[in-house]
Parts: sequence; C-alpha cells; structure tokens
Amino acid sequence: MQIRAFEIKDEDGVDALLKAAFPGPEEARLVIALRAADADTLELVADDHGRIVGTVMFSPVTTRVEDGDDLFGVGLGPVAVMPEHQSRGIGTALIEAGIDYLATLGVPWCVLLGDPDYYQRFDFKPAASWNWSWAGDPDGACAPAFQVRPLITGSAPSGKVATVHYHPAFLGV
Repeated sequence: MQIRAFEIKDEDGVDALLKAAFPGPEEARLVIALRAADADTLELVADDHGRIVGTVMFSPVTTRVEDGDDLFGVGLGPVAVMPEHQSRGIGTALIEAGIDYLATLGVPWCVLLGDPDYYQRFDFKPAASWNWSWAGDPDGACAPAFQVRPLITGSAPSGKVATVHYHPAFLGV
C-alpha cells in the first residue's frame, strides 16, 4: 500500500470509497464541492495496487478572532477507509502523512469535527481549550467533538475568543 497525493484518475475510486464508508452521500458530495471550489488544500489516498482503499482531505478554514483579526489554517475531513480495510492503520497513516506535510508548508493549525477518543491519538484537543468555537454550532452542542491541533510549535493563539468558519462548500452539503 502507498500513501500518495490524489490524482484526477482517482475520482471514481474516492467517490466509491466515501459511499462505502459513510451511511449517506454527504461526504462524497462535500469532496466534489471542495474540489470544484479549488478548496482541496491537500488530498491524499491510500493506493493498494491500483485500488483506492483510503482517503483524507484537508481544506481551508478561517478563524475570526474577537479583535477582528482573521487567522488561517486547515480543517481535516473527511477521512475514510474501505470497511474491509479498517483497523489496519490506514486512516492513521493518511492523517499523519497529511499533518506532517502541512506542517512543512507552515500551516499553523488544524481543526476537525470528530470522535475525541479517536483523534486524541493525533494530539487533537477540544477547541474550547483555545477559546475557539465552530460557527456551525452556535449552541455548543458539538463542542466536545470540535477539536484543534497546532501543527507548528507556538502557533496556538493567546486565548482570545474566536469562531472557526469552514469553507462555504460545507454549507451546501
């Protein structure tokens, strides 16, 4: 198996994978919308002898700080592995490869909405620990699942209250 950058020839394989890994079509539609908007900051695939068995996408996010400043980072998701290939470390390898690469580019931090028990292994912490919230969750119901990780040492903000906005492609899904 090889972790590599997404190529146009992988579109059908990624689409089939997302539809197999998730109960509904939303993630597949999101990936298509992000690509169409040129908002797929980084997309990686796990290629098993020509078959796409895993994928991860990172897209741009904006954090609006209470003082009016905007901070820019990335959001992780979706990440998926074919059901018959799960629990083999493929998802972990995809996430780690993406995070490592984005850090070399100087991306300061990454956010995600996901299971805290799963993502803590990648050093994600509740975004609330940074005084950050997600604009799509105004009542805070998803706060435990909304998480952040600095990719560069010292990139954590100074505790100012901020709201994170995903790319507008997320709104159409």
